[in-house]
Amino acid sequence: STNTTLKATALSIGATAAALGLIFLIHNRTFSKRKQQSKDDDADKKEDEPISPDSASFYNQLGISEEDLPSHIRRDIHKQRKRKSKEAMISMKTKMYDNIHMLDEDREPLCTISMKKANWYIRKNIAEWTSPKEGSELSEDKDAKCIRLLFTHNGANEEEHKKSSSEKLYLRSAKQNICVSCGSDGHHIRHYIVPYAYRSLLPDDYKSHMSHDIVILCPDCHVRCERSTKKRMKRMETDLRMKMVTTDGESDAFCSPVIEDAHLYHVRSCAIALVRWKDTIPEEKVHEYENEVRSYLADCCKTEAEKEMILTGNEPLTKAQLQKACSVKYRVKNPRYVSGSEVVVRSLNDDRKKIEEFIIDWRKHFMAVVDPKYMPTGWRVDNPVSKGSSFVLLV
Repeated sequence: STNTTLKATALSIGATAAALGLIFLIHNRTFSKRKQQSKDDDADKKEDEPISPDSASFYNQLGISEEDLPSHIRRDIHKQRKRKSKEAMISMKTKMYDNIHMLDEDREPLCTISMKKANWYIRKNIAEWTSPKEGSELSEDKDAKCIRLLFTHNGANEEEHKKSSSEKLYLRSAKQNICVSCGSDGHHIRHYIVPYAYRSLLPDDYKSHMSHDIVILCPDCHVRCERSTKKRMKRMETDLRMKMVTTDGESDAFCSPVIEDAHLYHVRSCAIALVRWKDTIPEEKVHEYENEVRSYLADCCKTEAEKEMILTGNEPLTKAQLQKACSVKYRVKNPRYVSGSEVVVRSLNDDRKKIEEFIIDWRKHFMAVVDPKYMPTGWRVDNPVSKGSSFVLLV
């Protein structure tokens, strides 16, 4: 009778766990699809949209208390709560796009810039506030703010000739301050399509004035994209390190970013032993440990008088001195370590073709993962990847 009851209980628990897992998968997919729908339908669907499966209220509606959920689901709920509580803190405090239209001397549109940049031009007396040209597309926008340059910028004709139609459209069009994935107009995070760890190490031509590869994502979409981005970065870096070992024979390819200084570690151990177990340690060991600590403290002294006072041992070690030795940082930066981002960028060898392919691949990755519905007008995967570069042809 007892065995039968235990079997029945085990079967019941297994069935419940399987049902919860199935419900979690179904509703997670449903929620993701709903979030990708048009922003124009948001007002109509708010009441019908399901609550996220990562929230406790979702399971409360099913009559399941949070305490009865599997540990991995409770962990996801905790992570979501923690992330939600910090959304306002990690999000942008101001709008990303001010959409100030910059016009040339003939009041023809050049690009859109920020209010900060527009005010800089005005302060320098090289531009003035103006209205759009009569009959232009901008003239139809009553809220359009424009500045007109008071000079002919260098290389104007050459640069305009090089630019593709999509690039011109992107530079001149107003951008929406919404998540490019789901259209949310709440909290926003600035997202780098090419990870900043890589972009910051590229040549200046590829990392200056490249707003094309910086977009807006809401916190939820940013987290989803970053998970995939981190996995791809780790895979790329691991593959390159393996290649360094097998092809180049570099033994330091997988070395640790930090190393332990054996001497400092010993000093720290001696200090801890003196603080905790001095009364139980043999006297000769106490003297040995104190000498190690005194030698370290003497090396830290700035004057010879202080150093001699510590080394003579006339005064016992103070609590503050022992605490200083206990808190010594024995882990130091490994001079032979090369970060993953450096490994990846070095593999490009400053080759323009490789760098362009690298950036294009990250754009493709972003489009595949996020599937954005609200990208800025004129944004294209094959737009130029650097300042002054020509149109990129995809094969």
